[in-house]
Amino acid sequence: MGRIARRKWVKQTPTNFYFSDSSPENEENIILTVAEFEAMRLKHFINLNQNEAAEKMGVSQPTFSRILDSAHQKTTLAIVEGKKIRVYGGNVDYKMGFIGYGCLDCSHEWEDETASKNRKVNCPMCSSNKVYYLVRELI
Repeated sequence: MGRIARRKWVKQTPTNFYFSDSSPENEENIILTVAEFEAMRLKHFINLNQNEAAEKMGVSQPTFSRILDSAHQKTTLAIVEGKKIRVYGGNVDYKMGFIGYGCLDCSHEWEDETASKNRKVNCPMCSSNKVYYLVRELI
């Protein structure tokens, strides 16, 4: 038999029970950057730990933690004050999934629709033959 669930104490009943796009256009939006949105997606939707999520985003774990904290603060503000959230902007780059090759000498990666593990190719940037087969998957 499990424990009896304890009562949770709250300060007051929320003033906002529904969140929709029915508010006036001139109302202030909470701006969530694309990086903040991605941090929340990786951590809470895909359920990665912070180290894995930071690696996927190409940032350090402390930087990831700061991005996630900012996203939490903004999202909480929007929920408590009943404001709309707009995901927009930020200094980001987009990963594209592809099949191709990568060069061990110059780190160049390129897409090749005819790529295969057994095919011998040279790097188009440095002409090196130290090339590996690459499958870049989206997160």
